[in-house]
Amino acid sequence: MADSRTDAWYRIAYEYSQQGRNTQAFKWMLKAANVGHIAAQNNIGLSYLHGLGVKKDAKKAFEWFKKSALQGLSYAQSELAMLYYRQGNTAQAQKWWQTAADSNDEYAQFNLASLFLEQNKLEKALYWFEKARENRHPDASIALKKMSEARLPTYKTKEKYEK
Repeated sequence: MADSRTDAWYRIAYEYSQQGRNTQAFKWMLKAANVGHIAAQNNIGLSYLHGLGVKKDAKKAFEWFKKSALQGLSYAQSELAMLYYRQGNTAQAQKWWQTAADSNDEYAQFNLASLFLEQNKLEKALYWFEKARENRHPDASIALKKMSEARLPTYKTKEKYEK
């Protein structure tokens, strides 16, 4: 639960991060995260994941992403999904990408489509690549073009076959 004090801690952390003072940024971000600031929790996850102002720790990154994801932050849901995916847990990756994708997160939509493509669930892949393109994901149009070139179903070919 964020309040004006918590938001101030978050803004201080942000300013430090913009100056490249990651250790100070982490200190203030952690204060905000510990009292439930959703974006701060996500940023603490990123700090642990990439070693920004703190030693890299994938387990702690996971814990912070999950806290933020459970509060509904789509960026954290997408990061959590990627960690699950890298661990080989595609069921949990799909669950979290789906949650973020349903919130119109174009990166989650693209990653969910890519997962469906890997699983040979072509219609689902097509649907989510289209959604990602609608939301301006930079690689969604390329993915759709590659599906078409590989003669995988697209909406145009699907309509053609249904006639």
